[in-house]
Amino acid sequence: MKRSKRSLLLLALVLPACHTNPKPAPATGVALPELLRPYLGALRVLPGRGDEKLLRLKPGEPLAGGCDVAVRVASVAFEQGEARFALDGVGQPRMGDKRPKCKVFLPALQLVLIGLPAGPVSPETTARIDAVLLTPEDYLRRKGGSFDRPKGEAPGEIASQLADASDSERRLARVVVAWPKPLLSVEAFSRDLSGRGRHERLVNLEVTVGADGRIHRHTVKASIDDAHQKAIEAALPFWRFEPARRADGPLGARIPVEASLRVY
Repeated sequence: MKRSKRSLLLLALVLPACHTNPKPAPATGVALPELLRPYLGALRVLPGRGDEKLLRLKPGEPLAGGCDVAVRVASVAFEQGEARFALDGVGQPRMGDKRPKCKVFLPALQLVLIGLPAGPVSPETTARIDAVLLTPEDYLRRKGGSFDRPKGEAPGEIASQLADASDSERRLARVVVAWPKPLLSVEAFSRDLSGRGRHERLVNLEVTVGADGRIHRHTVKASIDDAHQKAIEAALPFWRFEPARRADGPLGARIPVEASLRVY
């Protein structure tokens, strides 16, 4: 009889539990702090040590080295005072004839900033990130150049002297006193999985440079495969120009340029 009572009591405890909704499983990931969200997909330049596959930096550790590399931030994570960045290698930044020297070209890099405050992300943390992952404008300033034009809309008025220029483009071309001058370009990287060996080539483009000194439209004027074209197109958003000018200020212009492609 006692055994029967115990069985009934156990059944009474189990049956209500079968009808309750199960608790949601605890989250396994760590939510990305709001101040770090703008870095996702950002185009930056990693100076000095862009030929190291895994780079762990302590506070105040210098980025001494000759390998500057343009990167796209593929992912960001922050936990226990460490900020981790997965970076896609895009190419080598170039100002004039100055080309950084890299031991190897890496399609992917890992950057870890250690020794950050373990609490909420603060402007102090983002300032340290920005000192390592430079915007194209900051990179130009660090190398002795200058560029302070905010990003603008695609130009409505365009000057051009190209063979296929429209009448309106030609009319504007007659009042241009200075054509766009590249201040920063990026030599694109492309990995050759066929193993045919390294090579470098110049690819002819037509680009529309806005009054903001950025490329807004482009056309590849060469026959290249899809992988190489994507590599070049990934590098173009880094480019900065002194825009075309007429007497009353800057304007948009469509011009020919040569983009360097390095296959490794």
